[in-house]
Amino acid sequence: MFFVSEPSRALHEVEIRRKGGLTRLQFFLVVLISSFAYYIVPGYLFQSITALSFVCWIWKDSVTAQQIGSGLHGLGVGSFAFDWSTVAGFLGSPLATPGFAIINILFGYIMILYIIIPISYWTNSYNAKRFPIFSSHVFDANGKPYDVSTVLNETTFEFNRAGYDGYSKVNLSIFFVYTYGLSFAILAATLTHVALFHGRYLPTDLNFFSI
Repeated sequence: MFFVSEPSRALHEVEIRRKGGLTRLQFFLVVLISSFAYYIVPGYLFQSITALSFVCWIWKDSVTAQQIGSGLHGLGVGSFAFDWSTVAGFLGSPLATPGFAIINILFGYIMILYIIIPISYWTNSYNAKRFPIFSSHVFDANGKPYDVSTVLNETTFEFNRAGYDGYSKVNLSIFFVYTYGLSFAILAATLTHVALFHGRYLPTDLNFFSI
């Protein structure tokens, strides 16, 4: 016997529209068309509104100003956007997240992006000044894009140890150093959080884990 949930059949039922209202199908179509019409502007027609920075406009020849003000390749201080995906980029969608979680994530976001990363970069931690402050690419010891073909056979994908020792170790931007480091830390923090805040609700019968 199969049970069909309400949301899965909501758009297939015959529904009489209330006076002054919309049916669920009409509401879905309005949202779909509105979302498409809104996103096609920053996503295709006018991509520059994804990140507008007065700091970069005023000091357009300053590298430091670009690092501080750029919304795409820097810290984004003084930058703003009309693109919803950019506004909610640190969270995904604030419409689907509880308020306390938004505040918690925002606090961590500000602490990492606007306090820890700038201090680490301008104090040259991990030789950070050799590389861009914000980048997802890998670099060699001289700050140039990493030549993967030197250390990896592109046909067999075998690691060339001699080539690696004679070339350079892999380097990341300071942003991605903390991104990867915190990603691993989150795994351990998840277990600690569950144990501290929800430990009393966990089953104590060891047979439960053998199911």
